[in-house]
Amino acid sequence: MNKPDIYLNDWLAIHPYTSVQPSDSYFVKLADRLYKACALGRLPKPCRKSVCLYAAAYLEDVISGLGLWNAFIEGHRRLYGRPLPFYDLAPDYETGCVNAEDMRFIIWNAWQKMADGPYIDPLSEEIRVQADAFYRMLDEVYEDAPDNPLLEGFFSGFGTLKEADMKLTWLFGHTYLTEPSMRPYISQVAPSDRMIMPTGPLALFLHEWTDLLAGEGSAAWKRVDGLYWQKPETPVPMRERNAEMFRRFTEGTGRRVVYLDGYAELRRFLTGTLGWPDDDDHTLPQMKAHRNFVLMADEEKGILLAKDVCGCIADPENPLYNKVEAERNAFRLLTEETLCPPDLLVYCIAHGFLPDAGFPGAGRREVVAANADFIARHSLLYYYRGD
Repeated sequence: MNKPDIYLNDWLAIHPYTSVQPSDSYFVKLADRLYKACALGRLPKPCRKSVCLYAAAYLEDVISGLGLWNAFIEGHRRLYGRPLPFYDLAPDYETGCVNAEDMRFIIWNAWQKMADGPYIDPLSEEIRVQADAFYRMLDEVYEDAPDNPLLEGFFSGFGTLKEADMKLTWLFGHTYLTEPSMRPYISQVAPSDRMIMPTGPLALFLHEWTDLLAGEGSAAWKRVDGLYWQKPETPVPMRERNAEMFRRFTEGTGRRVVYLDGYAELRRFLTGTLGWPDDDDHTLPQMKAHRNFVLMADEEKGILLAKDVCGCIADPENPLYNKVEAERNAFRLLTEETLCPPDLLVYCIAHGFLPDAGFPGAGRREVVAANADFIARHSLLYYYRGD
């Protein structure tokens, strides 16, 4: 008899309980069978094990009525009008059942988030073949696999606030769907910060997850202090200063965004158009080493600045756009933290100004363009949605 590679403790690590449930042994064995059928040799063994555990947990979710996968595809549908990113769905794709396209996403999501290396092409043949193999295995047992009654309607409510905290802790970073995105950060996140940090493949805040899982405005979850937080209001003096800078910016340029070639142009813009004092305390001398700058004005937030990305932005008003540079670097704006301020990135995506962005080594620029906002959410999390 072959020695198992996946054990009960591995399974319990992605569950909200420590006492073994009757169905657990079945899914541990299923995850182990998936592992022995996993041909993703480029993935390190721990990542392969996680992929197989997530695939088994996905089946458990679907047949037990946990609702996590359905919440994800509903959230994606609300944002983008379709259940999943990247994939053309087969005619027999059915919500509430196991699907090959779901399996492709689960494999890609885990691989992209957990393995070091370049960005993974979600349409790669390697992922498709493995997903089809996993799907066939799950489909074969779909009718006979036991459900886990403990998970049915798990997020519909809670008894005590302690129980609510346990459920939110699990949802934030330990489910098969949210663990990949949070694994690099989970040990650094204080309990008080969980409410204000987006998590999972859609970079949703916990209250957005609970709205999808339990219904918007669920009375139960409204009882949790801090879950439905609101952004702090900008102090009035700062709002007034920002509004004045916005007025000077737009009256001086006729636009909300300008592209400046080098530090000398930046300094002239700050002192001339914006009227800042011409001294080193106000003219950002630390920017002298950079090649070019994008400035964007917002009436409430003031002025944001990005450096060395002008060549990537195909704005007709941008004289510094360079197609060769954009083909090499535009995708980085969607995936590298702090490279592009979120408001500017939203602006570029909304206006189609990143047409040259493609998956490294794979291209597929049309796919990237159609999924650019999702890619940014998935990659940047707080750096895109934290504002």
